[in-house]
Amino acid sequence: MRTFFLTFFLAPAVPLLAGPYAPAAGQAGSTAIARTDPRITAWANRVAAWQVGANCLPQWQDTSRALGPAGDDPTHITCLGDGGTITLAFPGFIADGPGADFAVFENAFSDTFLEFAWVEVSRDGVNFVRFPNHSLTAAPVVSFGSVDPTDVDGLAGKYRQPFGVGFDLADVGLDQVSHVRLVDLIGDGSARDSAGHAIYDPFPNDGSAGFDLDAVAVLHLKQWQTLEVARLGPDQVNALAMAHLPDGRLLLGRQGTLGVQSVWGAPALTSISAGGVEFDPSFIAVRSADSALLGAGGGFGGISGLHAFDPSQPALALKEPPLAQVQNYNGLHWRSPSSGAEGWLIGGANGATGRHSVTFVSNDGTKSGPLTGELCTYSSGLAADAQGNLFAALYELPGTPAEADSEWVLKFPAAGVEAAVNAVLAGTPAPLPKSGGTKVFRFDSASSLAVDAAGRLWAGGFKAGGLQIYDPATGASRRLIPDHAVPPAGTGSLDYQVRTFTRDGESYAAFLAHDELGTPDTAVFYGIAPLSAVAVTETLATWQAFHFGQENLIPANQAALWGADADPDGDGQSNLLEYALHTDPLTSGIPVTVPARSNGRLTLTFPRDPLRADLRLTVEAADALDQAVWTPLAISETGGVFAAVSPASPLISEAVENSLQRVTVRDIVSSASQPRRFLRLRASLLP
Repeated sequence: MRTFFLTFFLAPAVPLLAGPYAPAAGQAGSTAIARTDPRITAWANRVAAWQVGANCLPQWQDTSRALGPAGDDPTHITCLGDGGTITLAFPGFIADGPGADFAVFENAFSDTFLEFAWVEVSRDGVNFVRFPNHSLTAAPVVSFGSVDPTDVDGLAGKYRQPFGVGFDLADVGLDQVSHVRLVDLIGDGSARDSAGHAIYDPFPNDGSAGFDLDAVAVLHLKQWQTLEVARLGPDQVNALAMAHLPDGRLLLGRQGTLGVQSVWGAPALTSISAGGVEFDPSFIAVRSADSALLGAGGGFGGISGLHAFDPSQPALALKEPPLAQVQNYNGLHWRSPSSGAEGWLIGGANGATGRHSVTFVSNDGTKSGPLTGELCTYSSGLAADAQGNLFAALYELPGTPAEADSEWVLKFPAAGVEAAVNAVLAGTPAPLPKSGGTKVFRFDSASSLAVDAAGRLWAGGFKAGGLQIYDPATGASRRLIPDHAVPPAGTGSLDYQVRTFTRDGESYAAFLAHDELGTPDTAVFYGIAPLSAVAVTETLATWQAFHFGQENLIPANQAALWGADADPDGDGQSNLLEYALHTDPLTSGIPVTVPARSNGRLTLTFPRDPLRADLRLTVEAADALDQAVWTPLAISETGGVFAAVSPASPLISEAVENSLQRVTVRDIVSSASQPRRFLRLRASLLP
């Protein structure tokens, strides 16, 4: 659509079969994909890049209109303008599957008023491949002129709204991609298809010239992009370490070798010179694009070097002498967001009696000293968040006196960490005691630890066989096994490491997985997933533990405090309803359910959390409060959208409100026919 009034044009639906390619939507042999196609699993959720072309008015330049599901409103679009481009990302990765893998929707108002764009895809958001495309339109097309869809193939815009054009990654030889780019082609014949033919579409136009993007749908979505980045060597040493550069590329340490990912999203690594340094990598930490630190490791006990290196210049060797000599199991670079104080935090057996503690080392290695006292017997995971808080995991052997502390994570507040850092820099160390940390969560295994941009803790290790996530904001946790190839039979269980990083404004989680036994020639798997794709589903049990404290969940407190039917704040809403409505069970407040009238009918509006999948929510109606049987009008289960309960047909609407859905259900009975009418929301736990 080029100007607003085009919304009201109609064109006759005339079958056009002149060319060799698929016909218009709704005709036999068409490859059009409806916006309601059940194969669609996701939609574009982020604009990674945008360059508007010529002849596009500001009102058509809202890029948010390119995100989310396709619609049937021709004005709800993002105009590319003549020659403009837009690059989109998704809640995961588009994978090659049977047939079309994604579909592009334009706002064409007829089967013949068609405007086209080239479609390109990329594994890394930098290097793009264009889909093969063909145009047999023989002559220029005037403004609002017609194009025969059977003369066009491989171009977005072939089908009218609300139908999309499908694209198969097999056509460009890729197994999965992270980005889709649309490039408007100027339809005056200057653009050429894959065979060199001139491409024509209606030209010239103004106001909203060029391709008008409605949406991009995904039919085959993978949460994780997984690669085989290495194979274990013959010495059966299974030490590996990873980190990420500011541009998102992987740094991998493996059995005495060090490499940097040549291209983000691809498995190839460029070797970084070790310069004769022998190492069994314990950790890699990154300060900047040209400053990183490698822990030489060396197993249990004994000091070893911390070697600085420049990842931007792989030919330069690891620096000698080492920055410092300490026993090292884990490490990270820490920076105060308030004062700018910074340095390396090294976890290892460096305590006064040889137990695990955290050591601070300045950037240049001239200052070092204990940041914490002894925390546990054996070293474990270490992480820091953007606010400067430090998270340290504890590890003890089964049967030892402190076994109950094993796999707990302690949080040391940023202010305390900074004070301990400044004390080391001043030459007067004041280590943080173990008691200065607060217990946050006990993982299955926390030898590897990370904290993401949303403040969630991630953990992995040799005992877990997967990853685990804990969300301190809600108390919810989740175990998951990422997508990757299946290891061969006869090898050991997989040891997982986890990291988080940000690239181009998008936050990711990453893992390494390898055979814990170190079986030679077995694969080392690496994978990444955008955090927007990873949900930590809450349950009533995790909600109860978070709000009331795990220590208080005892039978004596159930009826008055934490039970599903309890009402500890006395506001008339049970804990189960507080959980369902996302309200605080210990604070009496204004009810979030809102009754009203709409067109003479009673309505009920309330929030719904899609992540609370253990609930059944039912809106019911009755003519009297004491009525024995209430009529169900609409129901939601497992966090899904509300649907009408047959034979009732209430009006139901849902709208996004922060992380929740705002639901409104309108009664089926008018107040004119039934003056007294009641609606209620009932919550129940699913088995």
